[in-house]
Amino acid sequence: MRIQLRLKDKMTLWYTLLTLLTVTAFSCALYLMTDYVLSEMLESSVRLSLRQVVAQIENRDGMLTFEDEVPITNSAMFYITEENGSELASYGEDIPLFDAVETQPNEFRVAQGDGQRWLLLDSGVITVERSRLRVRVAGSLATNDRVLSTMRLVFFVSIPILLLLSLLGGLFIAKRSLTPIRQIIRGADRIAQGDLSARIPAARARDELGELTDTLNRMLTSVEETFLREKRFTSDASHELRTPVAVIRAYAESLRAEKGLPPDAAAALDTVIAECARMQRIIAQLLTITRGEEGRYPLCIERLEGRALAEGVAETLAGRLAEKEITLTVDLPEGLTLYADQSLMTELLLNLVENAVKYGKTGGQIHLAAGRQGDMVEIRVRDDGIGIAQEALPHIFERFYRVDSARDRSGTGLGLSIVAWIVRVHQGSVAVQSQPGEGTTFTVRLPDGPAQMAE
Repeated sequence: MRIQLRLKDKMTLWYTLLTLLTVTAFSCALYLMTDYVLSEMLESSVRLSLRQVVAQIENRDGMLTFEDEVPITNSAMFYITEENGSELASYGEDIPLFDAVETQPNEFRVAQGDGQRWLLLDSGVITVERSRLRVRVAGSLATNDRVLSTMRLVFFVSIPILLLLSLLGGLFIAKRSLTPIRQIIRGADRIAQGDLSARIPAARARDELGELTDTLNRMLTSVEETFLREKRFTSDASHELRTPVAVIRAYAESLRAEKGLPPDAAAALDTVIAECARMQRIIAQLLTITRGEEGRYPLCIERLEGRALAEGVAETLAGRLAEKEITLTVDLPEGLTLYADQSLMTELLLNLVENAVKYGKTGGQIHLAAGRQGDMVEIRVRDDGIGIAQEALPHIFERFYRVDSARDRSGTGLGLSIVAWIVRVHQGSVAVQSQPGEGTTFTVRLPDGPAQMAE
C-alpha cells in the first residue's frame, strides 16, 4: 500500500535527506583528506628519519660506527644491520617486533606491533667503505589514529544532532512556506460550499504564490459575476414566462371545455394543458431557488409537528402512490417536533417522497422515518426502486440533472436541487446512499431547535 504524504512532510523529508547527503559527503571528504594529509606528513617524517640515520653511519679505521649526533624524532624507531645480519645500531624497544616482516626496499608498509600500528620503510643496500648495510625505520601511526578516531566520534555524535536540527528546521520552513497555500485551500473550501463572494487573502510576499492568489481572485470575481448574471437571467426569465404560460393554459382549458371536439384535437389540448402545468411547476421551482439564493425568500421558522407534516405529505401523494401500487410507511414517534419553515419543509418531503415514487418499482415500498440523533432531527426516505449508479450520486442535486437510465419526462429535474437548498437554508445536511437495483435512501439532518439554526 502506497503511503500518501502531505506536501509539508515531503518537503521536510527532502530537506532532511539533502542535509544528510551534504553532511555525509562533507564528513567523508574531510575524513579522507585528513587521513591523506596525516599519511603524507608521516611518510615525509619517516623518509627524513631514514636519511638522517643513513647520514650518521661512518667507517672509522675500518670499523662501522653510528655517530648518533642528530636526534631522531621520538615517534620513530630505527634498526641498522650489516650484511652478515649483525646489528650495528638500533633505537626503540619495539623495533625487533618487525624482524619477521619481509624487507621491501623503498616501499611503505603498515605493521602491527605492541598494540599500535607502525609505518615501515626499508632502505636499499647502503655501501660505506666497502661495507654493506640496511636500515629500517618505523614511524608510529598512533597520532594519526587518535586524530581519525576523534573525527569519527565527532561525526557520529554531530550528524544525528544536525539531522534533528534539520528535521525541525525543515518542518518550520515548510510550514511557513505553505501558509499561503493553506489560505488558498481554506478560501477554496468556502467557495466550494457555495460562497462565491469569498476571496483568498492576498499574500504579503510578491512571489509566485502571490501571483497565483491574485490570479485566482480575479478568476473568482469573473466566475461570481457570470453566476450572478445567470441567476438574474433565470429569475427574470422565470418571472416573464409565468404570464404567457398561464395564458396558454387558460386558452387550452377553455378550448378543451367545448363540446364536440374531435378526439385528436382533445388529445392535443390535453397534452398542451399537461405541459403547461409542468412548465408552471418548473417556473415556480426556479423562482423559489433563485429567490432563495439571492436571499429574497423570507423564512418563517416555527415549531412543527413531525407526524402531522408527514401524514399531510402522504395524503397529498395518495393518488400517485395508488397508481403504482406503492405502499408508503410513515414511522415517526409521537411528539417529535422540529423547527423549520412549514411550506419549505412540506416541499422537501414532497420532493423526496415523489422522487421515490417516480423511480420506485410497481408494488414496492417507501419508508418515511424520523427521529432525534443528539442535537439533530434525522429524516430518512428509503425506497426499493431502481437505485442510482455510483458515478451519478455526486450530481443528483444539480439543476435539471437526471440519471440517463431513469430519465422521466414527468419530472422537472429541480426537485432534489430544491431539497439541497432547503436543507442549506435550515443549516442542515443531506446525504444519499444507493445501490442500482436495490433502492435509495435519502437522509436529511436538521438542527433540533431555532438556537442551533441561528448559529
